[in-house]
Amino acid sequence: MTAHGKKTFVFVVGAPRSGTTWLHHMLAAHPAVAAMEHELTMIKYLADWDRQYQQEKFRIDAGHWRQGVPLLYGEDEFYQGLRALADQAYARVLARQPQASHVLDKHPDYALHVPLIHRLFPDCKVLHIIRDGREVAVSMMSAKERIGFGAGEIRGAARHWARNLLAARRAGEELGPDRYMEVRYEDLKADTAPVLLKILGFCQLPATPAEAERIAAEYDIQRKQVSRGDTRLNALRDVPGAIWKQGLTLEQRWLFDRLAGPLLYELGYGAPGWWALSATEQFLMHFYPFRQRVLRSLGNLKHTWLTPLEQRTAH
Repeated sequence: MTAHGKKTFVFVVGAPRSGTTWLHHMLAAHPAVAAMEHELTMIKYLADWDRQYQQEKFRIDAGHWRQGVPLLYGEDEFYQGLRALADQAYARVLARQPQASHVLDKHPDYALHVPLIHRLFPDCKVLHIIRDGREVAVSMMSAKERIGFGAGEIRGAARHWARNLLAARRAGEELGPDRYMEVRYEDLKADTAPVLLKILGFCQLPATPAEAERIAAEYDIQRKQVSRGDTRLNALRDVPGAIWKQGLTLEQRWLFDRLAGPLLYELGYGAPGWWALSATEQFLMHFYPFRQRVLRSLGNLKHTWLTPLEQRTAH
């Protein structure tokens, strides 16, 4: 017996450091949910196969070459094989709690693979948790410093946040409201039990307000921090904007806005010019692009000057 088709599958996606682990643990506390304590990453394995198959199929169909698995397996047959692999893995998760009606899995980068998830599990539920990208960036860079994971600088953090968020939203439009739900981290934190109750309802997991209150209290961030978050930020979590205002320099704020500002505005997290906390800061950054061009030119000039003549003429 396989897991696929027998249970309801729920996948939690989002950018790293957006609360995916927190939401995952709260959902896993429901008695009808089977889940691993840590990330399984199963979809990421299958996504590599999916990408390779589609690349080879495209080249074969276009007449560029004739090699690869698509010569042996048609598309439907290939994805049946991926489903079988997924079924075997999730059956082991179910074996931990055989009476569960739901199977839960999460990984931030599942946000990039929602179409594949839906293809393998057409009746699944996808929960996309969204958090202010500026706070995400602070947390990403802190995680890189503390545990060696994630983007260690503002450009990488901004791009990762925007990439995951946009990919999940595009896929969510195709899934529709019965299969896809967006959850704001800020709403979940401010009003945990009522928002959690709505999420459980979306997932078709029966729960009373008292049960939601119990889970919310158990996983209150001040009592149980499940995501290896930076405890130094805990005192700032209840003050709007405090994390990014203290965690990002002026230059980092300006760069984040250049890379992901429009998405930040669209989501209502900021307005144009948010990055300047004073008129002085706005004035200083007015000259930033010019200063950077000058520094790059001086760096190139220094490199040219210090490079031996024979190396320069060799090119």
